Amino acid sequence: MTLCSRRRIDGFGPTSHTYSDILTSCFLDTVLIPLCTWLYLVTLLILVLLSRPRCRRLSIFPKFDNGVEEESKTNDAKRLWTGRSKAQRGFLVLYCLLLVAQILMCILEITRLSIAGLGIGLLPFTIVSLAVAGSVRLSSGLNGRLWRWKWANLALWVELGVVTVVKIVEEAKELKSGRRRDRDGGMAGKYKVEDEITDVGVMLGVYLALGILEGLLKD
Repeated sequence: MTLCSRRRIDGFGPTSHTYSDILTSCFLDTVLIPLCTWLYLVTLLILVLLSRPRCRRLSIFPKFDNGVEEESKTNDAKRLWTGRSKAQRGFLVLYCLLLVAQILMCILEITRLSIAGLGIGLLPFTIVSLAVAGSVRLSSGLNGRLWRWKWANLALWVELGVVTVVKIVEEAKELKSGRRRDRDGGMAGKYKVEDEITDVGVMLGVYLALGILEGLLKD
């Protein structure tokens, strides 16, 4: 399977063919972690559909609404920064920096897996969820048109944090027992399990911080 090339001791299923006590890294990178992105995008789609009646009510008087809408967009853009306290501005800046850092960490992990010839699974979809969540936050749920968007973002950070913990635990099992997912491929030296645990551990800390900041930031 090209998504998880050279992970020969794992197989594609949830549990390893050779070691039944661990979840396969292929399953984690191809199914479990991308599942957070799918759930988030589906949730946003549902919220968009639930928000549509509200948008239709605003269009009863087209000329009047257009003027109000343009003025509302301008005011919303100003409030994103000027309408916040110093603490809220600081939280927002830190939130943006952490988002960029997390995207870079995802790129780092994908690059190291690719160089080691281990396959990248569907990990790039995590970058999609990070970009979308950041856009939703910075637009305040598309200027308030997206219903309950903050809860969707919070759920995303919790889900990503949980699956990241699972990934660390499974990799720790692999490291403790001295197994290597690419034992037959001879590529272990290019991306050691302990190195990946470090990278994923940093990502877990960032997800935790993003979740806290999401809760502290006002809509």
